[in-house]
Amino acid sequence: MPVNSKDKGSWKIDWGRQGRVTFAYIIVFLAYFGIIVNIFMFDEGEKWFSFEDIPSSVKSIIFWTYEFLFISSVYSGWYFVDCLLLYSICFWLTYKEDIAHYGIRASLWLVPFIVFEGFLFYLIMFGFSFEPLILQFASFQGYINLLILFGINISGALSGMFLKRYVKARREI
Repeated sequence: MPVNSKDKGSWKIDWGRQGRVTFAYIIVFLAYFGIIVNIFMFDEGEKWFSFEDIPSSVKSIIFWTYEFLFISSVYSGWYFVDCLLLYSICFWLTYKEDIAHYGIRASLWLVPFIVFEGFLFYLIMFGFSFEPLILQFASFQGYINLLILFGINISGALSGMFLKRYVKARREI
């Protein structure tokens, strides 16, 4: 970008569409599961414990968002932090797009990405097992988890789209 006399002394990074989507996916990769893992690795007494000592009933938290919501309120009081993060990312992806459908599509593609990340982190932490596949795709709770993830992403994306329309309409007045 050429530097004009009026732009002198300021700089701007143009992420572009692909850069925003990549940045959002990196935030989800690091922050979404980082919050989950850091919260459920502490017991009620605020004492950290190793993932090798985790009971099998708690292992499913890593890829079931709805179960994390209930347990996070018990363990640490971090109510809905992950959902707010995911909602904000989907909102931002759609709000920053000129064509809202691109942002909605990028937000919807976050769900398979999150499910795959859950399997990947489960594999890294607990070793290879078919348990995550069975719990995610052969149980009622797995489908509830997918519906919750799609609901969070759609609501964030639609909110971003409607706010952008509202802001554009207000600017035209």
